[in-house]
Amino acid sequence: MNLEYSIDAFHVVRSALSLLRPHDVRGARKIRVGRPFDGGYIMIDAFDEVEAAFSLGINDDVSWDLDIAQRDINIFQYDHTIDSLPVKNQYFHWEKMGIAAFSSENMRSITDAVQSSGKIESKNLLLKCDIECAEWEALRYTSSEILSKFSQIVIELHDICRLGDPEDHGVRQALVNLTNSHRVVHIHANNYGGTRMIGGIFLPNVVEVTLLRKDMGEFIPSQQKFPTAMDMPCNRAHADIFLGDFTFS
Repeated sequence: MNLEYSIDAFHVVRSALSLLRPHDVRGARKIRVGRPFDGGYIMIDAFDEVEAAFSLGINDDVSWDLDIAQRDINIFQYDHTIDSLPVKNQYFHWEKMGIAAFSSENMRSITDAVQSSGKIESKNLLLKCDIECAEWEALRYTSSEILSKFSQIVIELHDICRLGDPEDHGVRQALVNLTNSHRVVHIHANNYGGTRMIGGIFLPNVVEVTLLRKDMGEFIPSQQKFPTAMDMPCNRAHADIFLGDFTFS
């Protein structure tokens, strides 16, 4: 083991993880949106003024989308890996397009997705993102101006081991962009992804993160231990991964 690299990685990882410190929101209530186990996310119950939602990455699960649609909210959906949605709904607007840093023939940036939906002037959107590692580059090149249009963001961050690479500046920039206008209000490990040691820190390979825009409430550093009683293991055959308070200085 290269000691110099491991010490460097330790500080790089802790610095990046400090951006994901969970917070409580005074007076806010959390609910589960989506199906039990894999596909459901813990969110703040604040949907009354939402103008539209964006669901990036569908595969065979639209349970989150259906819960949002029950609130009479239109959902703009993107997934280039499927040929049709598993369920149709009047509020669903799907395109066979992937999400990437920049738009191309079959890919669309987050900025262009918002633009093409006609919601570029909106200030109260929702974002759900599960795009299998493509989130890092997509977030890296999405401005805080665009991300601040989303009152809540639920996102799966894959391949967390990249945080231990001091040369991978894109991951750090993605987290900075994500947390410039938002604070983490819930975090959960996806136990399908397993765990590993990164820079001397034991971490899950995939985490599900819920963020609320900073102007949406009064935030207090959380004293909760994660997972909470509301959480469910994604893989129901195995126990949830214990994260503790997930606080790193």
